[in-house]
Order: sequence, then structure tokens, then C-alpha cells
Amino acid sequence: MKSIKKIALVSAISASLLTIMGGAANASTSAAPDSMFVAYEGPGFTGRTQVITQCGVTNLRYRGSYKWYGAGQSGRMHNEINTRGSVHFTLPTNRNAQQKTGIGWKSIFKVC
Repeated sequence: MKSIKKIALVSAISASLLTIMGGAANASTSAAPDSMFVAYEGPGFTGRTQVITQCGVTNLRYRGSYKWYGAGQSGRMHNEINTRGSVHFTLPTNRNAQQKTGIGWKSIFKVC
């Protein structure tokens, strides 16, 4: 009977530690800021928008103007869909950028 209680106690402590450690890991990643690219349909930040926060490749639906909020990740801009060809421009990791007029970029690779 004593060994069953000991096993149950060890299991409970292990489960608690895993929960605490998992929560700490999630808290650290969710607290980290994410860069964001907002593509606007029209010039001067007008019309419909496409908000891109995910990592990796995204094709741009709108190219009338854009805003970039640099917060830890960079954005590699390509003039072809699916980030084909060479990188045309890299948006910075640590500062914002914007352009009120149309852009030629057709896709972004957000580096995370």
C-alpha cells in the first residue's frame, strides 16, 4: 500500500511539473511580439486588407499600399508569387515601414 501511495505522489508531482513547464514555454512564445504585414487594396491605405502574421510564404492579394510593423521577424519581399526568384527587398525586424502607393511585390516570406 505504501508503494502505491509513493507512485501516485511521484506521478502527481511529475504531472504538475510538466504542466508548469509547459505553461512557461507557452507564455514565453505567446509574449514574444510578432511582425505584421498589412496589404491594402488601394493607395493611401484604403480598401480591403490582407493581414499577414504567420511565418513562411504568403502571396499578396492586394498591392495598392502597405504597412509593416517590425517586431522581431523580417519580411523578405518577392516580385513573383510563392516567393520565387530573388529577394527584392527585406523589411526590417526592429522598425516599421509603409508605402502609400502601389507595390510590385507579389509574395512575402516572413522569417520566424
